[in-house]
Amino acid sequence: MVTFPSGLGRPLIDGNHWAARALRDGIEFVVHLLPEAETLLLLRFSMGKDMADHWWRRLAASQPHPHNILEGDIQ
Repeated sequence: MVTFPSGLGRPLIDGNHWAARALRDGIEFVVHLLPEAETLLLLRFSMGKDMADHWWRRLAASQPHPHNILEGDIQ
């Protein structure tokens, strides 16, 4: 799982099909949450520094979509 700046966006989950199967079958599984800094490094590796930094800045400056705000969250 990755963490986006300001808690925005939807997290990416690698191996979600394995997690779904484990949940269905009642098998324990491990999840590793990447902090923002590691998420940005991963994006820079996969899409290049300039492109990753551009989208990271845009995401950090944006506001959450109303559908992404959980009930009880204070904005």
